[in-house]
Amino acid sequence: MTGPAPDKDTYTITCETDLTNITGFQLECLTHPTLPGNGPARGNGDRPNVVVYECQVNAAPMRPNAGEAVKVATHAAEADFSQPNWPVAGLIDGDLTTGWAIAPEFGKDHWARFYSSQPVGFAGGTRLTLTIPQHYGGARTIGRLRLSVLVGDPGTESVPAPIREILAVAPDDRTRQQQRKLVNYRASRDTELASLEAELKQVESRRAAITAPTTMVMVEMDEPRMTRIFKRGDFLQPTATVDPEVPAALHPLAEQPSGRARPNRLSLAEWLVSRENPLTARVAVNRWWGEFFGRGIVATPEDFGTQGAAPSHPELLDWLAVELMESGWSMKRMHRLIVLSATYQQSARVTPQSLERDPANRLLARGPRFRLSAETIRDQALAASGLLSTRMGGPPVYPPQPDGIWRHVGRNAPKYQTDTDEDRFRRGIYVVYRRSAPYPSFVNFDAPDRAACCVERSRTNTPLQALTLLNDPAYVEMATALAERMAEHPGSTSDKAEHGFRRLLSRAPTARELELLVALHDEGLRRYNDDAAAAQRLTAGRAIAGVSPSELAAWTFVANTLLNLDEAVNKG
Repeated sequence: MTGPAPDKDTYTITCETDLTNITGFQLECLTHPTLPGNGPARGNGDRPNVVVYECQVNAAPMRPNAGEAVKVATHAAEADFSQPNWPVAGLIDGDLTTGWAIAPEFGKDHWARFYSSQPVGFAGGTRLTLTIPQHYGGARTIGRLRLSVLVGDPGTESVPAPIREILAVAPDDRTRQQQRKLVNYRASRDTELASLEAELKQVESRRAAITAPTTMVMVEMDEPRMTRIFKRGDFLQPTATVDPEVPAALHPLAEQPSGRARPNRLSLAEWLVSRENPLTARVAVNRWWGEFFGRGIVATPEDFGTQGAAPSHPELLDWLAVELMESGWSMKRMHRLIVLSATYQQSARVTPQSLERDPANRLLARGPRFRLSAETIRDQALAASGLLSTRMGGPPVYPPQPDGIWRHVGRNAPKYQTDTDEDRFRRGIYVVYRRSAPYPSFVNFDAPDRAACCVERSRTNTPLQALTLLNDPAYVEMATALAERMAEHPGSTSDKAEHGFRRLLSRAPTARELELLVALHDEGLRRYNDDAAAAQRLTAGRAIAGVSPSELAAWTFVANTLLNLDEAVNKG
């Protein structure tokens, strides 16, 4: 092809032949020094890719009254190479959105071959017309092409003579070398395998280009250093040498396997989870039990010694510890076991008699009821409002918080850059934590400052917690988002109020509760109809089609109240 290369093109090739019994067609894309990058395409020399979307063949008789022109039905396409996701089968599938391409095998001749469902050819000559659309763009069109037809049985003519000679030998009489040649030939003809191999090469090249991050780790020394007891801690007064060991009052370390000359950190880890040491499993299941019930079977999870509390249900603690060890230390299985238990699924309602007998529910006569943790309260509000982002991993996030929290006197203060994208709505576990100025709404709900290890959080009820849920900018934003979903919900005011109630509390409101919510909405609507500026401030100027600012503000008023319900921040 000469002249300027068009962005897209459709080639129509007409040729005449006296051949009959035509059973296949071969399209060759040839390289040439005059083509960009040596071809075979006419486009970019750095990436001379050919993209052919279809190869349609029509046959017509050259002699009058010798027959009717036909569209040749084709099948069984094959090629020397196909680009991943662009198999040669796309040439004959009748779909102009699929096709055949040859990247990254540029600068090489390529061929595509397909066969006719019925022999083609008319007595007296045949006129063949091939239509080849190439509309990908970027001049990804064939620069030089050659068209051939195949005559006779395609199943034998396309097989090289050496392979046919091997096929003539009985399978049981073939040598290993002959069998290997057959396997290699079959693999070379498998276009799907060739595509997968090309894709594998690309993945391997990308993997080889990746530089993995490294970090310092602790490793065992080839020759352990000598460790001594220092008299009164003075390193200048060493006394006896000591070796790694565990307290004699506890079970001994296991016998070291061959190749491990002396106990090391792995030995200690194996000792910790040994069946002879149930303490590790007992401590683990007790902490999980405390997370679900608000109180562990041993009320002092940080102290299982003589100074700690005695277990309320010692047999249960032992049984759970054994279950954990026998389940392969599966945390998921133990959590499932606890939440599916009849004990956990009890109602949290309490009678005066049971309250008097067991006010702390130590005997587990009723279901657990306690305030949620700080992070869970925020996550639940985000989920109910429809704002929660479930994206996992990544650096800490900076959700809204009051101004000035990170300010320092007499020094350049670090700046708290509030996130404006999806990150501001991610789960509490990703919230940035600065020990000198922790996230304030978490602190108000008894989250520790992380200056020291905290085994068990305290649970308090203070006015600051209600003020946080009412006025913290993050919770006002959640209330507005929940209000939008209530306002957009179809139906009456009662239907909208019930929708918001269900989203947050996962149950239907009683008639009295619904009546109060509707009255609260009506009161807010009257207030904000009289004070449009207050409505704009509350909703931060957000608008919904068909909903007035006063209406949205009234629903925000309702949503803010729902987020403050005792049932919304307490479990059970």
